[in-house]
Amino acid sequence: MRRIVVTGAGSGIGLAVARRAHDLGWTVAGIDRTLGAGHIADVTDAAQVSSAMDAITSSWGGAPDALVHCAGIYRVAPTVTVDPADWDHTMSVNARGTFLAAQAVAARMIAAGNPGSIVVLGSVGAGRGDLTEPGAAYAASKGAVSALVRQLAVEWGPAGIRVNSVVPGVIDTAMTTVTSNPDAANALLGRLPLGRLGTADEVAAACLFLAGSDSSYITGTEITVDGGYLAS
Repeated sequence: MRRIVVTGAGSGIGLAVARRAHDLGWTVAGIDRTLGAGHIADVTDAAQVSSAMDAITSSWGGAPDALVHCAGIYRVAPTVTVDPADWDHTMSVNARGTFLAAQAVAARMIAAGNPGSIVVLGSVGAGRGDLTEPGAAYAASKGAVSALVRQLAVEWGPAGIRVNSVVPGVIDTAMTTVTSNPDAANALLGRLPLGRLGTADEVAAACLFLAGSDSSYITGTEITVDGGYLAS
């Protein structure tokens, strides 16, 4: 039985990943900072992340086969107005949280001699500036995630652990803010080659591909799910 941990499992892409994994026959353990997932943890808190992973591995009697780390936040503000505390918080949740979740799962995989797959979420925001919705801290945090993926793939590859990233574009979830501005939304849709927003389930499909055995020779890379946003 394949066992997968999903962070941010209470809503949005994380919830879609958890549901899709369950439908595909995975045993799923969800983590979120609020009620709605199986385990509650703040991904910026190393002790809470470790405690959740301990509880999960104890209940399973073994290490996970995969992690899909979806927990994150999106903040938009002109850079000249960004409070340094908001910058630190965004970096903490998105970059530090990714590091802590990946570290906790990999440590347990390595200790158990259990090769596996770690999938984290990047963003097109790290690859292209945005004048309509400026988010310097968000872009920087996701750039850090992109760099981290390459380092972890090299470092943990000898243990049989693959590390990859799924890079969503503008996805129709509660976190998406552009849809609240009709002019901006229409401009975006007009530029997208596919002419529509993506869905959480489309991102989840890419995550589960990387988590499973069909991607057994893929590591240290990104799959972009953006409807052609970066290409445009």
